[in-house]
Amino acid sequence: MFTAITNSGGVKMKNAKLNWVRLPIDNIENCRELGGYSTDKGQQTKWHAFLRSSDLSKISQEDIEFLKEYGVSTVIDLRRKDEIEKSRNLLGDVDSIDYHNISFITESVADITKLKGTEEISMGDFYIELLKQRPTVKEIFQTIYHAKDGTILFNCQVGKDRTGVLAMLLFGIAGVEKKDIISNYEVSFTNLESLQKLLVQFKQLSSNLFLSNREDIIKAYDHIMTAYGNFNDYLRACGVTQEVIDGVKTRLVDDYQESRFKVTGN
Repeated sequence: MFTAITNSGGVKMKNAKLNWVRLPIDNIENCRELGGYSTDKGQQTKWHAFLRSSDLSKISQEDIEFLKEYGVSTVIDLRRKDEIEKSRNLLGDVDSIDYHNISFITESVADITKLKGTEEISMGDFYIELLKQRPTVKEIFQTIYHAKDGTILFNCQVGKDRTGVLAMLLFGIAGVEKKDIISNYEVSFTNLESLQKLLVQFKQLSSNLFLSNREDIIKAYDHIMTAYGNFNDYLRACGVTQEVIDGVKTRLVDDYQESRFKVTGN
């Protein structure tokens, strides 16, 4: 099934049934798939299972129809209430889509623009603070577990930091390699033209706030490995049950349940 999207360049035909690495939506800069990544069990993350995205306040009706055709049935908005008031998530108005707002941010860094322009500011430290929000992490994973069939889209404001941490957690329990988790994170700054413009506009702020530096996501990844040993045990420490973790894996990884119970003969 094809969706026609009209822009200044004419009419484009976009097949919502294809597997898109970055979704071809003109008004969303950083809407991307979590599908197609290999795991340590020789499997692959499913296409049309999870999307990570930036702000969805400027999407057109054509964009909405494309996302519906793509399979989006649940949205998890990781922003604060005041962010949503300024830029409302338009997918929250769609009857066929379940919308959940779960604020995934700490009070100490809620207003990132108040931080002084110093190279000592590390987004990696910010990500570790996010990981300390255990009740929020538990709520997010329970929401994923109980979500109806279809694609789950999760977003924050620019689709880099809060979504980046959640994507890392999902990839981590799926067994995606560290280097692939890093590369998925690094793509954000390349996609975000508006963020590149802000880097020029707000020169007084540290460039670390805008870039998707590999060192930042590595810092968060290594924190989990050092403090908990693996992603599964981190989630258990957050209060997420093994049933929920396995349910999320089943949603994310091709043939996950079958591989759990497969017996290999001699």
